[in-house]
Amino acid sequence: MPKFIKDDSKELKETTVVENTAKTEKEILSPLYFPPQDDQMRQKDVATMFGKSIQTICSWTKLNKIPYFRLGDYPIYSRKQLILFASKNHKLISNK
Repeated sequence: MPKFIKDDSKELKETTVVENTAKTEKEILSPLYFPPQDDQMRQKDVATMFGKSIQTICSWTKLNKIPYFRLGDYPIYSRKQLILFASKNHKLISNK
């Protein structure tokens, strides 16, 4: 007679994704985090990403409205940090 076993793997995977996302978020928000080369963006890239002008991105940077790093004379932005930031600050990046 065949035996039926409940498959709990789906529940396990969903839990793992949530835990990994929380861990990744903590790493990205850590004061010791510096974006690797493939995560780094310049002002022009950030402006394109948000659909704003480069001047708006410069203003946001000067006012510390968006997270950035300073590398020499130029600000460097982390794509991961900006995505996380945008997901929590809809009013700042809305087109209205």
